[in-house]
Amino acid sequence: MAEVIQYGTADDQRDVIHRSAQSLTDGQIVGLPLESGYVLAVHGVSAEAVARLREISDQIALMPRSAEDAADFLPKLGRIATKLVSRGWPGPVVLEFAAEATEGGLGSALPESVLKTLGDPVAFRVSGATIPAEIARYVSGPLVVSREFASAKELESLLAGQAALLIDNGEPQFPTGATVLTIRDDSWSLKHLGVVSESNVRRMTNEVLVFVCTGNTCRSPMAEALCRDMLAKKLGVNPDELPDLGFFVASAGVAAGYGSPASPESAELMRREGIDLSGHESQPLSERLLNHADFVYTMTRGHRAAVLAHRPDLENRVRVLSQDGSDIPDPIGGGMQEYEQCRDAIRKHLEAVLSELPLPE
Repeated sequence: MAEVIQYGTADDQRDVIHRSAQSLTDGQIVGLPLESGYVLAVHGVSAEAVARLREISDQIALMPRSAEDAADFLPKLGRIATKLVSRGWPGPVVLEFAAEATEGGLGSALPESVLKTLGDPVAFRVSGATIPAEIARYVSGPLVVSREFASAKELESLLAGQAALLIDNGEPQFPTGATVLTIRDDSWSLKHLGVVSESNVRRMTNEVLVFVCTGNTCRSPMAEALCRDMLAKKLGVNPDELPDLGFFVASAGVAAGYGSPASPESAELMRREGIDLSGHESQPLSERLLNHADFVYTMTRGHRAAVLAHRPDLENRVRVLSQDGSDIPDPIGGGMQEYEQCRDAIRKHLEAVLSELPLPE
């Protein structure tokens, strides 16, 4: 039988991590807790270990340490697949890709027999659980993991001496298991429903629009509110229904704090439009928001420059809201006339933005 280690009560949890990493490097099988179940894991560069794992489990998946690493294994992703990779990982989502999607990626560095064992389609997952993430820091290359099991006890009964270690960390955070999606021709289909619902998967593939100003209390909240209202009217739905139709609209500030309300003038102007801004709370332009955004619209050239100084890789996603590249002046400190001019400019430029969006039939 495998040595079962109760991680929560272990005298030295770092030693558990190091022993597990060493066992994997030595070509042994290790039982690991993920966020949605327990899996058997082996070092992905060990052809013998991967073959043994395949004999035990009818399903196996490549598990890189991060979504960024996974993308290096998948150089031929389309737009929808890229969204699922960046937004679904780390987390309880397994994505199956045709083997051709891995051609030219890091997978070519794995032994050919490992690639054959992984099969076609090739399943990938990136766990958000802490223990495998810590172990992966000490193991070069990806892991290969089995299908999920509901508990450490169920896994232990299966092993019969097959594994070196089994780390028991109690009941999984999401005991309903991971959701499995099959990716084909840049579209997805549900293979197995787990903790991530089908509606949440659809939301992962949304077009995300983020409007940016300085403090996220005047211009960008009005841009967000007007965009949601105008887009909903185009689609003939309530603004709250937009995420179910493929669109998520947000706003943030390059120098914003958390929790400030919209300016009274902005709130009043939106009230006249039939839009309620009373619940708005400012937020800074975070890395998470930038990573998920498909389009970032800034109110000025200075805002765009500030974003790109920090994230030059987003050059193609960050643009000034105005079509001619001119700035939308900050109305703060001015009267209602300045706010009205700002609103009108935002509305004008939003009409051009919405005309370019891929709207559902």
